[in-house]
Amino acid sequence: MSEESPLDRSVSLIVVNYNGERTLRSCIESLLGSLGPSTELFVVDNASSDTSPALLKAMEKRSPAIQTLSLEENLGYAGAVNHVLPRCQGRYIAVLNMDIEAEENWLDPLVELLDQQPGVAAVNPLLTVNDGQVVNAAGQDVHITGLGFNRALGRSRSSIHEEPFSVPGIQGAAFLIRRSVLEEIGGMDDSGFLYHEDVNLSWLLRLMGHDLYCVPRSVVRHDYFLSMHAEKLYLLERNRLAMLASYLEPSTRIWLSPFLLLTELVLWIYALMRGPGFLGAKARSYGWLRSDRSRIQERRDLAHRLRKIHDRALLSGMTLTYPWRQVLTLAREKAEPRNPLPPKTPTGKS
Repeated sequence: MSEESPLDRSVSLIVVNYNGERTLRSCIESLLGSLGPSTELFVVDNASSDTSPALLKAMEKRSPAIQTLSLEENLGYAGAVNHVLPRCQGRYIAVLNMDIEAEENWLDPLVELLDQQPGVAAVNPLLTVNDGQVVNAAGQDVHITGLGFNRALGRSRSSIHEEPFSVPGIQGAAFLIRRSVLEEIGGMDDSGFLYHEDVNLSWLLRLMGHDLYCVPRSVVRHDYFLSMHAEKLYLLERNRLAMLASYLEPSTRIWLSPFLLLTELVLWIYALMRGPGFLGAKARSYGWLRSDRSRIQERRDLAHRLRKIHDRALLSGMTLTYPWRQVLTLAREKAEPRNPLPPKTPTGKS
């Protein structure tokens, strides 16, 4: 057996930035410490309007390892990842928010697990909030109706054992995925612009028969707080509904109809509690299914071609319960988003 070359073991880090002037410097500085001779770092700026583009240029001059790509329009999270993917040479791709800060030696445990377990397509580190002691996410719990919830949110870091464990979904703030798998599926689904892309990716990878894991020995801190605003609800809901229409077989949708109706009821009650803006956002999400029919058909064809397991087998690993504590927290909070969307959110792709 031939010896594996350094390029075969290399990693491409992709940081997606939009108006990240508050957190971007600490994010990149934490990642620079993990760069080796076979690791590359890309920072994609999604047409930011704050000072972060100038900050990136200054950091790039000081650190030649940083490769910056400045986009003329905001392509969304998945769109930015797909834009840089053809330039990546790494065997593995790390996708990272601009508001994370990696702890020391975060990358090696993730690479080791993918090296050792070929059936695993993607892995999460343990994500904590800024203090490093409270869990933001140990992967995601995915509801059978397509809702995604941060797994172990609010638990103490010490309560999570160090051995890697399988998870229903990956959390999109920081994950490592095999480049070959990402290329096989044509990149991340970027039709939804923002939000829910991690659930979408997880659902498709599981349909393909791949496993997903969380590796708690790898820790990444996330500048996170649980929040919701009307435009976020609209994007989450339109993307969830489009995903279900794309990936579920018609017979499964019929079998799931009681659960789907219950989730719709829960979401309408939540929107009612939050007011007219949220009610309008939920209503607008249905229109997306009509306007995006051609893209949904493309995703159906892709899922049909790549599918290795039946829907029932996939759904058996998902949850039937709602995390009511998170739902009630979102019903009460009134915070504005820290990184607001562009003045006009794209509604589709040409």
